[in-house]
Amino acid sequence: MSTDDGCAGDVADWIVLKSIQMANDASMGAMEQYLLAATHPGAAGSPERAHELLERAITRHERAIEHLELAASTIDAET
Repeated sequence: MSTDDGCAGDVADWIVLKSIQMANDASMGAMEQYLLAATHPGAAGSPERAHELLERAITRHERAIEHLELAASTIDAET
């Protein structure tokens, strides 16, 4: 997404790449939590604890969506 002036494009590229990286991090964290609960049933403990893990996964995915929306709005601003 580099532009003629270079600098603005570099900043936009950094925002997009960082947003995608942060979304990936949020998704991987949610997957790691689920994998732990799936492979070690005792790790989740009670149904309340399992529900807490799912709520945390939802929060992580909401953050991932926010990061991807930031990336999309940055691209829109550049065009």
